[in-house]
Amino acid sequence: MTDTNYENKRDCIPITPPVQPLHQLKTPPLTEEARKIIVRHGCTLDESTDECIVSFPEGTRTEILPRLMTERYRITFPDNYKLQEVYDKYREISVLLYPCE
Repeated sequence: MTDTNYENKRDCIPITPPVQPLHQLKTPPLTEEARKIIVRHGCTLDESTDECIVSFPEGTRTEILPRLMTERYRITFPDNYKLQEVYDKYREISVLLYPCE
């Protein structure tokens, strides 16, 4: 007896999410550690007391990740460093999740 569902799944071609360029995001104020890491990877920051505008270097790209309660994206810098963005549509602000270096 063969499992036709298994056979069909084996022949599926994985779908890759679209990749788009990324230029700027609005975030809450950044910690000192986060600030140092993203500046080291080429970002510039425009900071105020309640938000930060992060400008990414040319060649940075983003791809959407599977959705949960919020929109999530993988951000890849030109030097291949990766972050995750979680977008809060109610506050219209992005939270950046980064690996420690």
